[in-house]
Amino acid sequence: MWQNALNVVMLALFAILAASASNLDGYHGYNKYTVFHDNEDAFKYLVKLQTDYAELDFWLLTRNMSIVAVAPTLQGAFEARLNQLNARFVANALMEEMSSYNETLTNCLNSECELNRPRRQARGFFSHFPRYSEILNYMSALAARHPKNCRYESLGRTFEGRHIAALSISLNSRGQARRVAYIQAAAHGREWITPLTVLYLANELLNNLRAFRRVLEDVEIYLVPLVNSDGYEYSFTTDRFWRKNRHRYAGRTCAGVDINRNFPNNWNYNGASQNLCSEVYSGTGPISESETAAIARYLEYNRHRVKLSLDVHSFGKFLFYPFGYSRNVAAPTRNLLHSVAQRAANQIAKYRGTQYTIGTSAGILYEASGGLDDYAYGNLGIPMSFTVELPGENFHVARSDIIHICKETFAGFIEFIRHVSLY
Repeated sequence: MWQNALNVVMLALFAILAASASNLDGYHGYNKYTVFHDNEDAFKYLVKLQTDYAELDFWLLTRNMSIVAVAPTLQGAFEARLNQLNARFVANALMEEMSSYNETLTNCLNSECELNRPRRQARGFFSHFPRYSEILNYMSALAARHPKNCRYESLGRTFEGRHIAALSISLNSRGQARRVAYIQAAAHGREWITPLTVLYLANELLNNLRAFRRVLEDVEIYLVPLVNSDGYEYSFTTDRFWRKNRHRYAGRTCAGVDINRNFPNNWNYNGASQNLCSEVYSGTGPISESETAAIARYLEYNRHRVKLSLDVHSFGKFLFYPFGYSRNVAAPTRNLLHSVAQRAANQIAKYRGTQYTIGTSAGILYEASGGLDDYAYGNLGIPMSFTVELPGENFHVARSDIIHICKETFAGFIEFIRHVSLY
């Protein structure tokens, strides 16, 4: 009997390990290029490549440094052009780098194993990267354990029918209307660390309500940890670096829309593409996607209550505020936004010294339209709107570092939320 049970466990483990291997199968021979470009010509060339050339996968693009994954057939031409532009680069075999993260998917074999543990063991959830169903189970369990202070609901469904799940946290979830702090994560499927930081915030608040009473006194915190659950699941099963959602179009081989280019503020104006195969494809029109439509419905309905919008991404250690669509347009309350972001960055740094760069994404990275921050601030009048880019040099964070990123980011979240009571 025990032998049969062991066989079942081993088969399950092999299935998990097989899944973790398959999501990198298409990247044999790829190089990860770290490119240093000191001149405007090189920067503009890379921006154009990101927008127009679907065969290159940009992981990070700043005004003086970029990280790009390049297929073997394109590496010669890519390096030759970089040399012409006097752009220095370092190329590393992508599969070798990813092999150092082979802790990847050792998920809990029993889907209930994290849900019923006492609080002192709850941190186990934050030691691995959970799948969609485990995240929803965790959210449901939090709400069940804290029914007076937490509501679990669905904002809608994705293209493939998964829930866009949300948690509402307040001292009295059925009390009078309160100011709202809205926080979302995982608009890009491959950014696995992002939902964990939002779920850590929920866990810490609900298990320490007395300690955070002053923070929660006048504020409802509304959390959407997994916006792009289709892309998130696809990055586990098929393509580790999948960015977009999984919207499929009849008769087309390319799929997906970049949710972070699909909001209506200056839609498709800069840094977005109408090439369906592009990583920054902006969709057939503003709010064309079920994910962005669900978020927009919630924010528009609650626009007079929502005072803070945070969109959590990975990676780069940045705190952005509007506007991202143009370097030549400044937010009327830029000084306030910068001050709030600086205070949040200071709180993050207290944990282990992590330093964030603060400004607009157009000024620090490149001009890009259709993001949540511009939409929330520019269209809905939400006074504090930010994008957080978490630490890392890769989309895969070492499992030993998950809890540390969660803890330091939590300090930043609390500082952002603290300012909501000022409105």
